[in-house]
Amino acid sequence: MEQENKSTIKTKKGTENKTMNKLTAIVMGLGLVMGAGCRADKANTNPLPGDAAHFTTFMKDTGWCWYEDPRAIIHDGKLIIGGISGQSGDARVGIYDLKADKIDGAVVLHEAFERDDHDSPVFHVRPDGSLLAVYAKHGHEKIHHYRISDPADYLKWGEPMEYHHDYDDERGVTYMNLYTMKDEGLLYCFFRDGNHFNPAFITSSDEGATWGNYHHFITHDIGSRQRPYARYLQVDENTVGICFTDAHPRQYGNSLYYAEFRHGAFYNVDGSKIKELSEGPLVTVQAEKIYKGSEIKEWKGNTHSVTNAAWTVATESDAEGNPFIAYSVYHTHSNHHYRVASWDGKKWNDRQIAFGGKCLYDMESSYTGLMAFDPENPKRIYISTDVDPSTGKDTGGVHEIYTAEIGPGDDVSTIKWQAITQGSKYKNIRPIVVAGDGYKVLMWLGGAPWRHFQDYETDAIGMVLERPAGDLR
Repeated sequence: MEQENKSTIKTKKGTENKTMNKLTAIVMGLGLVMGAGCRADKANTNPLPGDAAHFTTFMKDTGWCWYEDPRAIIHDGKLIIGGISGQSGDARVGIYDLKADKIDGAVVLHEAFERDDHDSPVFHVRPDGSLLAVYAKHGHEKIHHYRISDPADYLKWGEPMEYHHDYDDERGVTYMNLYTMKDEGLLYCFFRDGNHFNPAFITSSDEGATWGNYHHFITHDIGSRQRPYARYLQVDENTVGICFTDAHPRQYGNSLYYAEFRHGAFYNVDGSKIKELSEGPLVTVQAEKIYKGSEIKEWKGNTHSVTNAAWTVATESDAEGNPFIAYSVYHTHSNHHYRVASWDGKKWNDRQIAFGGKCLYDMESSYTGLMAFDPENPKRIYISTDVDPSTGKDTGGVHEIYTAEIGPGDDVSTIKWQAITQGSKYKNIRPIVVAGDGYKVLMWLGGAPWRHFQDYETDAIGMVLERPAGDLR
């Protein structure tokens, strides 16, 4: 393990922020990009289209997958980002001071951990203001790694700690996700278990200092060893929503399911009870099916995906706790559809919202540029695609970032997309929107080559969309 004096990577003053003023305009009370969901007590930044290299660099040399959360948080005026270096494989935490508009530095949690973007750290703010970071390798160890920061300085972290699983299968754990259950007084770490190859969880009763209470959480009914892919959502302080598939899209024409978990039981979105966890893990067929895929089971090699296979992308909820689910559907290597299913209190509104374009590379033919919701207004969505999002026409360029506000009756034929980036040299992928302390940040991976999940040179780049009243720039 690295020593504390090796853990901080400083940046030279003046090199960390590449914001160009000509690409942003301050819009008070209107929020052309943010739409009607903006609050009047904030300053709203309306981005004008430009090459991604001209936006703010929040963290250098980083990458993330989309099955770990929260990968980034805002606390005490700091944007905290978890990532894996595409060059060294270091597990790192980047700190960006939103008040001062500069990078504070980056901390190496684990030197040469593994060059794999599936390993990115996730965070939880503890009651004393310190941060918990949890991370794991991509199925190569049966270990949860974790560290706790100094409450007053997020560039200082305590000693590395580990939680070890004991089971016979050689495969390890992956995909860390941290969510709370207030009434239970527990912090949950949801992850994929190497033993069952399914979603599982462990819990902590002391804000992440110690762990235990393993449970097998979700499974499938399609036979053989399959891996449902789950995305999680903090619906309220005692409820976690789960959107999940049957398997990997290389092996099955996935359908998409949704359920909620609270007080040790599974529920449908309308509140009707499905079962107690004590009766066993939730089986896909026991949950509500939101989208029906081809449900074909086949294997044609690593470069093949099953036609009409859904894959989870992003989840969020509105002020009433209604879930919004973004997912992709594979049709061919060059034709992915982006879809959103939103619950309006009575029914699901499920529709195609955009064309997702080509896969990022053939070995992962269902990998797309992905989507992200605005956590304060999930009608506002950001997407990454290399085609015209409304028509699917090839633009001849790389993946660019677009945004739109989407109503329950809107679909791909009615949505008006606005470009955030254009004419970029390198692809812009995997957007995230983070909100907190009156700030809202849009960021994505870009500014340098991204080749595959173990070979990338990208930075976390983007823009501050909103600032607290009085913090105008």
